[in-house]
Amino acid sequence: MASRTQALVHNWRLKLSALGLSLFLWALVQTEPSNQETLTSVPVIVQMADTGWTTSGAPAPSAVELRLGGPARDILRVAREGTSIRIPVASVGSQDTLVTLRREWVELGQRSGLSVESMSPASVRLSFERAQTRLVPVAMRLTGRVQDHLALAAPADLNPRLVRVRGPSSRIEGLDSLSLVPFDLSEVERSGAFTVRVDTVGLRGASVVPSSATLELRVEDLVERVLAGVAVQVDAGPGADELVADPSEIQVRLSGARSLVTSLDPARLTVHVPAELLQGMTPGEERLVRVQVVGAPPLVTATPDTDRIAVRRGVDVAAGGPGQDRDGPGFR
Repeated sequence: MASRTQALVHNWRLKLSALGLSLFLWALVQTEPSNQETLTSVPVIVQMADTGWTTSGAPAPSAVELRLGGPARDILRVAREGTSIRIPVASVGSQDTLVTLRREWVELGQRSGLSVESMSPASVRLSFERAQTRLVPVAMRLTGRVQDHLALAAPADLNPRLVRVRGPSSRIEGLDSLSLVPFDLSEVERSGAFTVRVDTVGLRGASVVPSSATLELRVEDLVERVLAGVAVQVDAGPGADELVADPSEIQVRLSGARSLVTSLDPARLTVHVPAELLQGMTPGEERLVRVQVVGAPPLVTATPDTDRIAVRRGVDVAAGGPGQDRDGPGFR
């Protein structure tokens, strides 16, 4: 018994001071004067429970004035953190409805000391439309280019390729695809997965799930490789005189990601002259024409050391053309 008494009287001055401070703070809170303040531009939000319908636009008006009463510090906290008025819609009876706002729809959180004094205007107009849900393809939008010392080693991959869009039928019916927000390749420093949002501009009143996609990019060091002595192919067509390319071989420079360039089989590449550039050539005629490199895989750039060569059509000696010259029988 003595020990309990000693415990009570131990540091009794400090304990008494703490008790007095607690009573003072409690009394201060209880006597805090009430206040009234008006919050402007409080957003009005519609919560649809009827899955067959959706809003066809924002409430009119989409924001109202809200007058609150209660402790000043709580009102200030609401003004700083923000609040909203959420209208629950369990079922739609009309496509156009005037709804009277209720105090219990105001989100005040745990601030039980606050009260809603008034809302102005006291009602808002809601418009509804039949809802539609569709799976829509997603398209990536790549801008810029990877940094100068890098190159794409594989085509960009997107996951998912389809998103679920739900919204007013008038906006969803004609929707054939959705784009991601533009992604700047110049920001890529290494291979990886990048999260990119779906561009929902123009889809007011619709929801998109998921709202983002993952863009997979694989980059490697940029390298170059030179292939010498690649034969130039020219096709004279069936029954036509032979065509001669000058030069008959050229050099091709490859550039791209290391793995793609180093693994390329030179036999896959051909250099040829487009047939339409050779049409109508007469015996002995010479034309300066451009060449094309064919067979390079995607993401590898193949550049000839010269983009134009001379092509000559031979002369048929048996048909009475000139005889041999320094180019051999049948040519001049």
